[in-house]
This record gives sequence, C-alpha cells and structure tokens, in this order.
Amino acid sequence: MALERELKFRLSARAASEIARALALGAAERFVSIYFDTPDQALRRARVALRLRRAGRRWRQTVKCDLSPLARGEWESEAPGERLDLARLPLAEIRETSGIDLAALAARLAPQFETRFARRSVELDFGDATIEAALDRGALIAGRRRAPILELELELKSGEPCALLGYARSLVEPFALRLALESKAERGYRLAKNEPSAPPRKWQPVDIAGATPSEALTRLVSAALAQAGANAPGVLASDNGEYLHQLRVALRRLRALMAAFRALEPKAKGLKPRLRALSPTLGTARDWDVFVASLPKRSALLATARRRQSKARVAARALLAGPLFNDFLLYAFQWAERARWQSPALPLGEFAAEALERLHGKALKLAERIDWRSPPERHALRIRVKRLRYACDSLSPCFLAAAVEPNLAALEALQEDLGELNDIAVARRLAAELDGDAGLARRLGGRERRLIGRLSRDWAAFAERWPFWRSRS
Repeated sequence: MALERELKFRLSARAASEIARALALGAAERFVSIYFDTPDQALRRARVALRLRRAGRRWRQTVKCDLSPLARGEWESEAPGERLDLARLPLAEIRETSGIDLAALAARLAPQFETRFARRSVELDFGDATIEAALDRGALIAGRRRAPILELELELKSGEPCALLGYARSLVEPFALRLALESKAERGYRLAKNEPSAPPRKWQPVDIAGATPSEALTRLVSAALAQAGANAPGVLASDNGEYLHQLRVALRRLRALMAAFRALEPKAKGLKPRLRALSPTLGTARDWDVFVASLPKRSALLATARRRQSKARVAARALLAGPLFNDFLLYAFQWAERARWQSPALPLGEFAAEALERLHGKALKLAERIDWRSPPERHALRIRVKRLRYACDSLSPCFLAAAVEPNLAALEALQEDLGELNDIAVARRLAAELDGDAGLARRLGGRERRLIGRLSRDWAAFAERWPFWRSRS
C-alpha cells in the first residue's frame, strides 16, 4: 500500500494564473476519470474511492481509502482493457485496510460520475522533501449536472508531512488559498445525488485503541481540525447556522484536548494565540444567530437584530475565507504531526483516567461555592464542564461503554443547562445594544429562574455520580 499525503486548496481564477506563473508549472496533461460504486454506495459509506482513469492512451485503476484527515491509502494498477480489472489489485490488503471486499461487490459496481480536467504540475525539491504541485482545471460530470474543478494539489512525494504543511503555509496568504478537505470523489458523489453541499460535520469517533498518549493526542487533534475545516465551506456558502456551531464545537474540542493532555507538556505557545484570534469574530456571529432564532416573529427587535446578524456573518465569512483561519488549520496540523511531547510511561488508559480525574476535580472545586444566580460564575463552570465532557467523549474508547454512557448523559445535561443560561445572558446583552425590549426581558427572567432551579438539582446529581474512569476493567 502506498501512503498518499496531499493537501487541496480552492482558489480564484486570478490566483490560479498567478500560481501557475510563480511555480513555473509544466504543460497541461488531460485526465478523464470514472468513479464506481454500488447502488447503495457501499464504497462511499466506507470512505473508499474506486476510479478508472485515462491519461493519454493509458488506463489505470486506483483505490483510495481515508486513513486520517491528511493521509489516504492508495492501491493502483494498469487497466489495459479500458475497464475495471479488480484481479490486478491486492484485494486482500484492501479488505484488511478498508473493510471493503471489492471482489464480493464486483458484480454490483457501476459508474457514478466522471471528472475531466487538465493538470499542470511541477515537482519541487526542498532537499529534505519533494513535493508535487498540481493545478487542476475542469469539471465534475454526473449525467447532465456539472460542477467546476479549480484547485491546487500539493502532494508529498518524499520527506516528512511537516515539510508539506510548512510549504503550504507559505502559499496561503500570497495566493489567497482556502484549504479544502473534501476530495473530488466526495464532490462527485454530492453532484450525482444533487446534494447542494455537504451536511454540517459533527464529531466522529476516533480510533485510539492501542495508541500511546502522544499518538492519541495527534489523532484527536487532527480529527478536531478536520471537523473545523469541513464546516468552513458551509459557513461560506450557506445561512444554516449549524455549520458555524459545529465549527466552533471543533475548536472548543481542540482546547479541551490541550487541557486533557496537559501532562504531555504540549508546546502550544504558537497554537493558542492563533486559536484565540478566531474566537471573537466567530463567537459574535454565533451569538447573533442564537439571539435572532430566539426572537418571536413579531418582536420589535427582529429587523435590527437581523441586520446585525448579517453583518456578523459577513465578518465570520471573511475570516474563514482569509489567511488567518487557513494558516491556523495548516499550523495546527503541523503542530499535531510533530508530536514532540513528553511521552509518559503510563499506558493510554491510565493516562486518560488521571487526566479525567484532574478535570473532574477542577469542576467540582469551582462549583463548591458557586452562586448559581451569577452569570460570570456559571460561565466559568460551563467552560470546566465542556472541557470535561469533550475529554470524556474523546477518551471514552479507553473505558467500558456501559459505564461511560450514563456519565456522558449527565455531562450533556449540565452542558445544556449552562448553555441555555449563557444564551440568556448573551440575549440580555444584545437586547441592551438594541435599546431593549421589556417583554423579552420578562421572558428571559422567567426562563432563567426555571433553569437555575433545574441546574442546581442536575449538578447535585452529577457530583454524587461515581466517575467511570475510577473503575477500569
């Protein structure tokens, strides 16, 4: 199996012309690729792509499967009959790696969509690494539907992934590149199904079985970054507030991971300020989304609030399309790849138990003398609860599922209580900026009193619950 490490970027037509000149890209090669799957898209569901590609007069068949956000397994062979010839591929290895039995699916495979594009490329030698830069222009085709292809691919041919990420960072600002974590194959599937955009990406469980603490941190950080990067295009192209919400959840998970793995002494001095720089703009946009959604249709504040919401969304989109966010993603992936942290002697399960015990203790201590009526105090506890909940969720594979689930449910309930109370505090602040609404103030006050009563009971029940990490098997 070959390991493919590449980065894809969206860019404007003007930037494409500029980068072709700056990198002295070679003459165009034309490619036609046909992607295959079963009627129920078994390959897509397994995050596997199977294509037949013509380059000049030669045909090759390729299987790719996602291994991590920036790495894919790849198997390739000639296809001299201009059709799939699966017997030429290492089917047993593909099945072991991806879980897909291509031989069993062969009779059901059929074309799903095509890509037709011209590629100009150049191989760049950096001494310790070789990188191929390729500019693709063309189209995705599914029946009568078409979608444009205009993207820059940077593929690591030799060397370490950090060299690829570092070189990519040097191009982001000069050429206004936007990192694209969605492959041509996934775009093609959406086109074939007439899906306008990928749905908001929620957290997906990460396999950390058998990993060391450092390896687990690398995998979990990469997954959080992938969630953030996958939701950015939705924020740019849609008014669906769930994209922004899930993007911010991903960034909060990243913060929680740094807290949970603090014992590894991760050198995050460069990462933390980059992360903090994103928060004000994205947080403001989310605040206005939640506030507008909470207002009755006849509210006197609605029209003005929608204008403020629109302004906040414009700012958030400018941030996500610009160099600050895209450089942050690349820098953070680079930070995760280095994994140069202190490696404890403890196995992951014991390390996880100690990390969760520490986060749990901090939350309990903060709540000992809390005034539930105080928004600042509730907000501080909310941060502690989120860190603990996300850490429990990320590290749950180290423990028995039956023990984890009740604790996670209790934490989710607390997070919901504290989140709603925080929304009330934000709503009061935003309403005051719009000169207030007496009716809204009364509704918020009544809702706050009911939630405080529920929260104090929920917290008491949670504090008495036996932590699942204390009884590992």
